[in-house]
Parts: sequence; C-alpha cells; structure tokens
Amino acid sequence: MLYIEFAFSLLLLFIGSQLLVNASIIISNKLQVNRLIIGLTIVSLATSLPELFVTIQATSQGYYGYALGNIIGSNISNISLVLGVTALISPVLISKKEIYLNYYPLIIISAVFTISILYLKTISITYGAIALISLISFNIFLFKKAKESSHNELIKSDDLFNFLGYKFSIQNTFFLFIVLFIGSLVLWLGSKLLIGSSTEIARIIGVSDRVIAISLVALGTSLPELFASAYAAFKNETKLAIGNLLGSNIFNILAVVGTTSLLNSINIESNLNSDTIIMFLMTLILFPLFYIRKTIVKNKNKLMIHKYEGIVLITIYIIYIISIF
Repeated sequence: MLYIEFAFSLLLLFIGSQLLVNASIIISNKLQVNRLIIGLTIVSLATSLPELFVTIQATSQGYYGYALGNIIGSNISNISLVLGVTALISPVLISKKEIYLNYYPLIIISAVFTISILYLKTISITYGAIALISLISFNIFLFKKAKESSHNELIKSDDLFNFLGYKFSIQNTFFLFIVLFIGSLVLWLGSKLLIGSSTEIARIIGVSDRVIAISLVALGTSLPELFASAYAAFKNETKLAIGNLLGSNIFNILAVVGTTSLLNSINIESNLNSDTIIMFLMTLILFPLFYIRKTIVKNKNKLMIHKYEGIVLITIYIIYIISIF
C-alpha cells in the first residue's frame, strides 16, 4: 500500500503542476506581467504551500528540528536538484537586471536566516512580523517593476489552456485563479501523500527525524517546485521555472517560517547549523554558475545555466544527501 500511495502521489503532483503552470502562463499574459515575476510570486507561493503545512504541523507538535529541517532541506533541493533537473530539460536564461531584482534579495534573505539559526535560540513572533512585512514589501516592489518591464518585453500567446494534451479557451481571469488554486490543492495533496508514504518507509529503515526532514520530507515538499519547474522548462517557459525556484526559497524563509513563528515560537536546535551553512553556500554557488555562460537572445545579453551546470548541481545534491545518511 505504501508503494501504491507513493505512485498515486506522483500522479497528483504531475496533474497539479500542469494546472498550476498553464494557469500561471495565461494569467501572466492577461495581466501583461513578466513570467519571472509570476514565478516569483504566484507560482512560488502555491508551490510553497506543502512546506507551510508541514512546518506549522511539526512546530505545533514540538518537532522543531523537523520543522526547520524541512525548510532548510527544501531550499537546498530547490537550488541544486530542482534547478539542475530544469537545466537538463532546457537552458535557464536570465538577464542581469533580473538577477539584481530577484537573486540578490534571495542572498540577503538567506544570509539573515543563516545568522538567525546560528546565533539565536528561538525564532519568535518578532522574526515572524519582520519576515512577513519584508515579504509584502518585496512583492509590491516586484509587481511595480513588472509593470515597467512588461512594456519592454512583449508576451505572445494563444491564451489556450493546455491540460493533458487537450486545449481549452479560458477567457475569465477569475476562473483562471480558481484553476490555479485547484492546482495548488492537488499539489498539496500529492505532497501530503508522498510525505506520509516516504517517511513511513524511512522510519521502517530507521533514520533520525533530522535526516528524514532534510532529505525525504524536504524532497517531498520540493516536488511541487520540481514538477512545476520541470514542466515549465519543457514548455520553454524557463523564466517561470527560475522565478518559481528563487521565489519558493524566499517564501520558505519569509512566509513559511514567518507565519509559523507567529503561531508558535520555534526552538532552534544546534544540529541544524551545518545544514543551514550548506544551504547558504548552495545559494551563493549560483552566482558563478549564472556568469559562466552568456548568450544572445533577441539582441540582448542573457546569462544562462546550461545542462552541464545542471549536472554539477544535481551531483552536489546527491553527495550532500549521501553524506547526511
């Protein structure tokens, strides 16, 4: 039954990612908002819901290492495994301006989170309030920039909703947001089933809560990002994919940890220090990877993460997972 549940959860993740990504693409077109911004905001919020539910539930039951380990492990898998797989499917293109607007804030936010884990004993309501205020301010800033960039980047599409090979015309924007919500719900349900089956298998094998949280649970809660980003890359929507990944890591630190700490203070366990530092280093490693290659797209210089860099990222993730086991 565990294996059947595991397989069914993967099917739900696939269906949810199709609903989420295709609805996001059409919403992006209708609102004339840059794909990267949609990925950073709407899609990343939706794909971060599993982390939110798992973290709140774990904290309420006193499993603080499990809760924070889920966030740290999820961010590591997003940056290494998910981005690596995305780059294998299609080269990830991003401009220098988009790096300034989106990647640099992630570095700053990750640095503050790392310092908090290393030097604080508790993540309290104060952290939560500051984190959520910062998140709201950052998203308002992004949408203002999105309106400016939309004049410079014309988005073309037939506005047909593609689901399992079938195309539908959806004109009502409100209905698109309903589809987006349904896709998020299906992703959450798939993640919940996956977490339940994978953690049960892990407990049968006999490993610690920290290892389960950072590896299996973090991977499980990152699967919405993996499926959504991989499917977006398959449709050559790599801006949506990279926006989803960068945005999900920002949401995990600000929205998930922030909201959870408003509900319950989170005690910080010292055995997560090394994992947090690795998370921050994995975030920094994107900087040289972005600048290894440059290409010309529509007469503009674009930075690119190619499949070879993707292989490097996946290899680093595999080595990390082996080391914690």
